[in-house]
Amino acid sequence: MRFVLLGLSVAYAMVNVFGAWATVRRHRWVATAFMVAAGLLVTAGIAYAYGASEGFVLLVVGAVGASLASFASARWVSGRLLPVPHLLRAGAAVLLIGLGWWFLPV
Repeated sequence: MRFVLLGLSVAYAMVNVFGAWATVRRHRWVATAFMVAAGLLVTAGIAYAYGASEGFVLLVVGAVGASLASFASARWVSGRLLPVPHLLRAGAAVLLIGLGWWFLPV
């Protein structure tokens, strides 16, 4: 199950990399927030794959950071805030955090 968590966190990080690519020319700080969240998610997935318990903290910070970066992108880059995509993204983050808590390495 640790490798499933690795795959899910890397997939979630890939969504953030796309967000960074889409916003880098307009607002670099939003792209930087996306990339920092993606880096934290990948590092958390690798920590879970190796069985390190520190991966949970990285997973929480990365998932929350990804949701905040997405909100910032919708608010300041595109100028319109649609609630459904952000609720879906927050749900995916909660699901990922829940799986991380459930399969926390001991």
